[in-house]
Amino acid sequence: MTFDYGSETPPHELAPPPSLLSCVRLRGDQVKLFNFQAKLCNLWKYAEAIPPHRPKQHVICLHHFDRPMKFDRDLDGRTKRETTVKGDIAFLPADAPTMLRPVTRDPHEVLKYSYLVVEPSYLADLALSNGIGRLVDFIPRYAAPDPFLHEIVAALTSASQIKDPAANLFTESLFSAACARILHNYAAARYTLPGPSRLTDDQLRTAIDYIHDHIGGSLELGAISRAAGLSQFHFARLFKAATGLTPFQFVTRTRMKRAKELLGQTRLPVFEIADRVGYQKPSHFSARFRTVWGCSPDAFRKSSAR
Repeated sequence: MTFDYGSETPPHELAPPPSLLSCVRLRGDQVKLFNFQAKLCNLWKYAEAIPPHRPKQHVICLHHFDRPMKFDRDLDGRTKRETTVKGDIAFLPADAPTMLRPVTRDPHEVLKYSYLVVEPSYLADLALSNGIGRLVDFIPRYAAPDPFLHEIVAALTSASQIKDPAANLFTESLFSAACARILHNYAAARYTLPGPSRLTDDQLRTAIDYIHDHIGGSLELGAISRAAGLSQFHFARLFKAATGLTPFQFVTRTRMKRAKELLGQTRLPVFEIADRVGYQKPSHFSARFRTVWGCSPDAFRKSSAR
């Protein structure tokens, strides 16, 4: 049986389905993050209903359990009893046969967990674009701590709520970090990812010039990295090493500095300044300005006029 973990509608074998708390789509639906909640007693029903199956996608199962829970997991022909807690993950490679059965039986227990679901073709293309030319075999992993991936998923969940034109830079950078983690920790062989050790002065200047020239637009990570002549994966890492800021942080700071100049040097209304620095909604601009500078745009303009 092949199981599509990328579908928001569970197959008919799952009855009743878990509660879907949130879903974040990334990279044109090639990557999805699902956050679920389910009663443990319902998971018993899933275990009885779902036969051994093979995921269509690579699946990172992230556990947010408040206390240790026991499961019997069949994974790639082996069975193991897991005692798993918050911060653990299990890694299910595409096409690896798997099945999960809860051992703990508390009918009142409510579990929260996440699936980060990645289409195999996307991860293969990403590996190839970063110099990993050989086929990559992924290692099935039973539940074990991986706080780094948990932090990324928490940040991705939070990023979906960000009302900011630079938010896509944030999510893309987080996803690049997640993929690097997967390729490094869950591949059959360790690869040294090739690439430059630092941005050249020309690359850094070109990237910063591009940001300044397009400050009123959406400023996607792919466009900035292409201007510098690098892949997104390498650019995000090297840009932070060169500036001390992620692309998202740098773009936000640049927008706010430009807004500060316009507020102090022109009589343009706040809504027009917001548009000039890339914010379609003045309310989002004002909220971000207050976060960065500690006051509203109007209050800053009044203080600078004294």
